[in-house]
Amino acid sequence: MSKAFTKEDSGGDEGLVPARPRTWQGEKRYITPEGYRALQEELATLLGPEAGGEGQTGLDAGVRKRERERRAQQLADTLEEVRVVSPEPTQEGRVFFGAWVSLEDEDGGEVTYRIVGPDEADVKAGRLSVESPLARALLGKEVGEAVQVERPRGAVEYTVTQVTYTPPTH
Repeated sequence: MSKAFTKEDSGGDEGLVPARPRTWQGEKRYITPEGYRALQEELATLLGPEAGGEGQTGLDAGVRKRERERRAQQLADTLEEVRVVSPEPTQEGRVFFGAWVSLEDEDGGEVTYRIVGPDEADVKAGRLSVESPLARALLGKEVGEAVQVERPRGAVEYTVTQVTYTPPTH
């Protein structure tokens, strides 16, 4: 069998660290102050004394160490490339980068997302990348305005019910 179809020579370390979002030469990547601090904290944890693989031996420890080093380098590179953007008070009421946006769908379901940079996006945690179709549709909208977004299951319409630049209290 061709080596192209086996995992031999791979060292077993592929795919453990998520890939960074792609950027083009000169492209600006934005991040919220909270996202920047979170990346700094993750980097500090990776470089700290507790980052060692206690209890791991041999190959597993070596693989984990290489993954920590690779992730630490990715984080260091990202922290140098991004531009921290803090919300402006004048943006209140309109959806821009860093806003928490509450939406209601056609069935009355409600969801709240924060519009963030791709390096900090996590839909399950309520952080929506500014580059996503939904975030792009929401940019510049105000409470009461509706947006329609195509999804694999078909189009869905959302109505903006709240826009704030301070974390919502639920």
